[in-house]
Amino acid sequence: MNSVWDNVYQKDSSFFGEEPSNFAITSYQRMKHRVKELLELGCGQGRDCLFFASNGMAVKVLDYSKVAIDAVTGKATNKDLSIKSVACDARSGIPFSNEEFDAVYSHMFFNMHFTKAELRFLFDEIKRVLKPNGMHFFSVRSDKDRLYGTGKQIADGIYDINGFHIRFFTKKDIDSLSSGFKIEDISEGFEDPASLYLVTAKRT
Repeated sequence: MNSVWDNVYQKDSSFFGEEPSNFAITSYQRMKHRVKELLELGCGQGRDCLFFASNGMAVKVLDYSKVAIDAVTGKATNKDLSIKSVACDARSGIPFSNEEFDAVYSHMFFNMHFTKAELRFLFDEIKRVLKPNGMHFFSVRSDKDRLYGTGKQIADGIYDINGFHIRFFTKKDIDSLSSGFKIEDISEGFEDPASLYLVTAKRT
């Protein structure tokens, strides 16, 4: 997976843009009075983690693309923001301590080519690194997306679309993954070209 995204990020230094995503902005409204320590999974080139850090949060980020992590590190340095950036594959485990974070955030991270067993492991890892009652904010491409069911199906729920392996989610998928969490809200959103489920959950 990382070679695909390394190539994307090498060709475009702001592939997803420089401004924070709408999901980051709406998530921050829920976070701002309760979150000091934040982990972002799949940070890409940093548009969301830079936003959170600029609003006073202590932010740590993971991405399996070394190109992305180098970009985040450079941008954080230029903006004089303290962000700890780690290049790693989260499928091998999240390299942080138990109950370290007030919140874990990701924006379309789970749409990568993860097996269902890998997703279950990732959610268990997220629960492990969250403090009691810690928050889990995540967005995923939904079964209402216009590209759902198109391209070549390569696994259950995963389609090859123009060389990208994309997993789409139903609400049932989200429920089945969220054992150990209480889902507080699932809403629908759109970020061109993706239709999304926007999820807020709490560690139980």
